[in-house]
Amino acid sequence: MPFGEPSGAVILKPEREEPVLRRHPWIFSGAVATWQGKVQAGDVVDVFSRDGRWLARGFANPNSEVPVRLATWQPDERLDDEWLWRRLRGAWQRRLDWRIPDETDAFRIVYAESDFLPGIIADRYGDFVVVQLYTPAMERQRETIAAMLSELLHPKGIFERNDLDTRLREGLPPRIGSLQGESPPEQLVITENGLRFLVDVWRGHKTGFYLDQRDNRRRAAPYLVGERVLNAFSYTGSFAIYALWAGAKRVINLDTSAEALRLAEANAALNGFAGRVVSLEGNAFQVLRQFRDAGEQFDAIVLDPPRFAPTKAVVENALRGYKDINWLAMRLLKPGGVLVTFSCSGMVSAEMFQQLLFAAALDAKREVLIVERLGQSRDHPVSVPFPEGEYLKGFICRVE
Repeated sequence: MPFGEPSGAVILKPEREEPVLRRHPWIFSGAVATWQGKVQAGDVVDVFSRDGRWLARGFANPNSEVPVRLATWQPDERLDDEWLWRRLRGAWQRRLDWRIPDETDAFRIVYAESDFLPGIIADRYGDFVVVQLYTPAMERQRETIAAMLSELLHPKGIFERNDLDTRLREGLPPRIGSLQGESPPEQLVITENGLRFLVDVWRGHKTGFYLDQRDNRRRAAPYLVGERVLNAFSYTGSFAIYALWAGAKRVINLDTSAEALRLAEANAALNGFAGRVVSLEGNAFQVLRQFRDAGEQFDAIVLDPPRFAPTKAVVENALRGYKDINWLAMRLLKPGGVLVTFSCSGMVSAEMFQQLLFAAALDAKREVLIVERLGQSRDHPVSVPFPEGEYLKGFICRVE
């Protein structure tokens, strides 16, 4: 079936149309009563209420937990190449309107449902674009998407990092490699607010770099000063570079990956800070306990751990982990020290995160003041009907 032509329809169960009417872009499997037509993964389908009202149109994957991802609520709007071009061009124009390219040459161009393009993530890294396509519908259009991004952005090459867990859940195989044009080198150099970073788009976390933390790195920098700063879960040391740029004397990068720490050292040298970073390979929970037992003290600590709660089933364990690591950090800070702490678990709300900070402060017997609240960078906008697009939250705290 050509892209744009509905191959069938989805009939919802009684009283399950309200999220669709509120323009939430996901229809969960439990809301589907019946399928009409020979619908295959990646097909366009119309969505109807039980009483026959047309509600929306989207892309199907009958075997998924989210069997329909909605893309339009206009009955006369076709989901075809023209629609795809309009949405891609709109996403790029928003970044231009927000003047993001004035600050950096590395940023998110397309943020899936939050840019009204379910199944597509596209990030720019200098002369290259890295894409992640995680639905059958967008997998079908991979060549078209690459051609359109090339026409919009004129990169040297389009590279795919299609190794997300989401693809596996959607029944798609992993795929990493060049999609169009030149292949990127093993390490790219990007510029962010005048600072430079090496990025491994082949093997690095996400598409190579934590683009969602860009605004937070700049906001946190003035607080990350003093003789000793600890950057836990440091990855390639981006917060350390901002701390040194702001005036920190020395930063310890703590991470479980020796390869990431080597890249962090290279980033320090790239920005003229060689010799002012210390690399420490280890588990942050264990190392912070060792610091505590040794009576170590820090002027500032950054905690940017990986996602502890990928599903609802592990939220309670995740909350205990977040509380533990923040409690340890509070114990290690000098009076008046700064804690910059994050959670990227979508299942953990900002309110839940603040509550566990309160519990950690009580147990640590420290007075903690929230100075600033942090979220994901502007190139990761949040569509109001789709709060799931907001996953990153953080706090800058003063610990007395």
